[in-house]
Amino acid sequence: MTTTSAQRPSDSGIASESEVVRSSVGQNQLSSNAGETLNQPQSVLVGASLCILAALLVGFLVNLTVVGSLKHARDQVVAFDSLRVSLAKATAPVGPKDVNGRLLSLGTPVALIAIPKLGVEQTVLEGTTSRVLVSGPGHQRSSVLPGQAGSVIIMGRKDAYGGPFAGLKNMYRGQLIQTTTGQGKATYKVVAVNSGAKAAVAPANLPLNRLTLITADGYRFLPDGITRVDAELITPAFNPAAQLLSDASLTPAEAALAGDSSAWIPLVFWIQALLVAALAMTWAWARWGRWQAWVVGVPVILFIGLSVAGQVSLLLPNLI
Repeated sequence: MTTTSAQRPSDSGIASESEVVRSSVGQNQLSSNAGETLNQPQSVLVGASLCILAALLVGFLVNLTVVGSLKHARDQVVAFDSLRVSLAKATAPVGPKDVNGRLLSLGTPVALIAIPKLGVEQTVLEGTTSRVLVSGPGHQRSSVLPGQAGSVIIMGRKDAYGGPFAGLKNMYRGQLIQTTTGQGKATYKVVAVNSGAKAAVAPANLPLNRLTLITADGYRFLPDGITRVDAELITPAFNPAAQLLSDASLTPAEAALAGDSSAWIPLVFWIQALLVAALAMTWAWARWGRWQAWVVGVPVILFIGLSVAGQVSLLLPNLI
């Protein structure tokens, strides 16, 4: 009996110590949960920022290279089919207006151009904005169409979206350039190739009936001027249609190395969509788990990132 009664205080002391330990652990857990709760907004912001940055970088690089080349190739197939049908129906453009008397819309297929020595075969589109040149070389609207009497100007990209004019700098005098329009086929012979400061001004004594090809000059994706190829028409000239536009009437976006400011509005909306998607993916990560968030969120983030990158690329010089 004495032993039993002596053990009771000891048991009571043990119980008290256990309660103290449990209380201490509970307080630590509460403090830890409170800390996690306080840090959760910061984690969400950091996660969303990283998602946005990664989507922009990946989207921009992929858009200018792989996706851009695929888009250019697809657009060229569509443009070629459209021009081929209009040539067969004798409705292909032969001037600044279409068969209905309306001014040709930007991006309308107007001609075929071939540079045998460079292996270039492209459908030429109406207009020289950055948005048009994504799909192929563009015809400056203030110039006559290929094969017609007068001066023809065609611009094309050097690096991005297939870079159809990447080899212009390697051309030399005497090489041939062939074109096809609604009036027929024409052949030009190169008479001058200039880059940098020399290309900023047209060479002296150029022939009246000529074709000028223009692209960017400089390091890849870092243009510091233009490359200009001038060629003389060596086949009979076609009669030109009345010109409705002058150089002064063209929009600033149609000049060489100009960006397309119309991309700003859709860019703002795509950036907002990217922010919402990044926040949603971060929330899904915390609620559903890492892999579930990746499976659902990554395709959406990449798609929006590519869309943002596409609009950003339109703001860049139209000849890169």
